[in-house]
Amino acid sequence: MPITYPRKIWIVRHAEREDNINKNWRRLEEAEDLARDNSMLSERGRQQAKECQQRFKNAQIDHCFASPFDRTIETASTIVEGKGLKVKAEGGLCEALYLCEQPPGFWETAELAEKFPLVDTAYFPEFSKFTLPREGCGDDACVSRVRQTLKKLFERHEGNLLLVGHGASIGACHEVLMGEFKYVGQATVSEFEETAPNCYRHKYSSDASHLSDKKNLRPW
Repeated sequence: MPITYPRKIWIVRHAEREDNINKNWRRLEEAEDLARDNSMLSERGRQQAKECQQRFKNAQIDHCFASPFDRTIETASTIVEGKGLKVKAEGGLCEALYLCEQPPGFWETAELAEKFPLVDTAYFPEFSKFTLPREGCGDDACVSRVRQTLKKLFERHEGNLLLVGHGASIGACHEVLMGEFKYVGQATVSEFEETAPNCYRHKYSSDASHLSDKKNLRPW
């Protein structure tokens, strides 16, 4: 089916993660051999995700994609709950790889769906943990991978799209869509409009107007 323009592209950074506030989580992670860099949301993060849900309550979202980490999948699942949507776990939206060189072992969709029932088990990602490219150091090292991911997602999926990612991958989304790498706060919303194939209009970035507590959103 041909894609109709204009359409909205929303980009949300995951809400606050438990290890942002609980230093014991890292020690627990090491002691129990948990997946590296895969903290769940904090209590405040879950509240932020619910406030994101209210933000999008009346929005027409046709597809939702999220990096396959607990914090991104949980944020995305909360946002689309009740909308009749599934969350497509997309490895191309994960954090810069120098920050997560050992991606979670449960990126397999079936295992993700056991923890998060809204994960779409029929979705085949553009990048899995087995096909991620080698990347250098620096947050902007993921720009090429994110560029490839967005190109494929935008070509293959019609309607308004919601993407949930991380600080670096969302910075890379901004680089691809408006030519400027831009950091955003946790649980904030950025919006673009695709007016024609490969033509994007930047509407706003890092909007936190829906959050009841705007302190320390870690915009870096």
